[in-house]
Amino acid sequence: MANPVDLRDRAAMFEKRADEAKDAISRAHYREMAAHYRTLAVEHSEIMRADA
Repeated sequence: MANPVDLRDRAAMFEKRADEAKDAISRAHYREMAAHYRTLAVEHSEIMRADA
């Protein structure tokens, strides 16, 4: 299972790419990817807490 910290880091990476993107389609795509990884981080945190 992926580490929630790694997932949050990946979300931050996509946010940075969105900020640097030149066109609107790329910005939107990177923001969607960032949101996806933030959601995964929360889900994995909850699963790890439940397993503890």
